[in-house]
Amino acid sequence: RSEGEAEPPPPEPPPSAQARTARCGARRAAEAARGEDWSVGTLLRETRGGAELAALLVAAGVEDLHALVAALSEGDAHDALRRMGVTKLGPRQKLAALVAPYWRAQQLKERANALYRGAHFEAAAAQYSEALDLVGCRSSEIGLTLLSNRAACRQQMREPQAALADTVLVLEVDPANAKALARKQVCAQAVMAEV
Repeated sequence: RSEGEAEPPPPEPPPSAQARTARCGARRAAEAARGEDWSVGTLLRETRGGAELAALLVAAGVEDLHALVAALSEGDAHDALRRMGVTKLGPRQKLAALVAPYWRAQQLKERANALYRGAHFEAAAAQYSEALDLVGCRSSEIGLTLLSNRAACRQQMREPQAALADTVLVLEVDPANAKALARKQVCAQAVMAEV
């Protein structure tokens, strides 16, 4: 590793079932507090046959945008939707279009991660911000990761207030996030030192 190159944040271990349940509850509470509803019923309300399509998805265990993104990101989206009972091409295309911004955000995140590893923190933060602009739901897994990674960049750039703001957003949805809790403490101390 060269002298100016920053150590990338280590990957977080997969959460336990209990932690996933708690995170899901915190996510729903945070979304409700902001007046957001990411259920498939709401997402499909304006589409023709939306209620029928939502019922198919819910029966397959896909109740909200978060589950839809996860289910369609594991392989071929059309095959996954066929297995859920969505047989018509039009509805499959609509559902794939709903998650496409999340896939593009994932690509931008990977580029930003490479920039971060090369200690190009400003460029990485800009890429994370661009990816966040694509993501309609900041409390999605990718949204939380983008916020956390941008906070890491802002911390490296000596912008503790901005890093703290991103970290607080992560903690609204994932209050037990160890990295975010540690970063919040460090950034809060840095903000207090500025005063």
